[in-house]
Amino acid sequence: MTMKLHLKRGRSVILISAYAPTMSNDDADKEAFCDNRNSVLWTVFFKDRLFLLGDFNARVGRDAETWLRVLGQHSVGNENSN
Repeated sequence: MTMKLHLKRGRSVILISAYAPTMSNDDADKEAFCDNRNSVLWTVFFKDRLFLLGDFNARVGRDAETWLRVLGQHSVGNENSN
């Protein structure tokens, strides 16, 4: 789902809500999701603000050094292929 909120000076905020296929889906479904997501992202103008929200069914594990400024010190779980 996509929502566009108009701001001043011809700018907009684009909100995109996305829910990725789970680990049990086949790779074709996952690739189709990524292709669709990317095609939507490329429609956003550079001057606009973009917020991509949702559940991407990915786990990045506990390696806070690799995911610096993304992952806090209180992460849980293990990395998965998503």
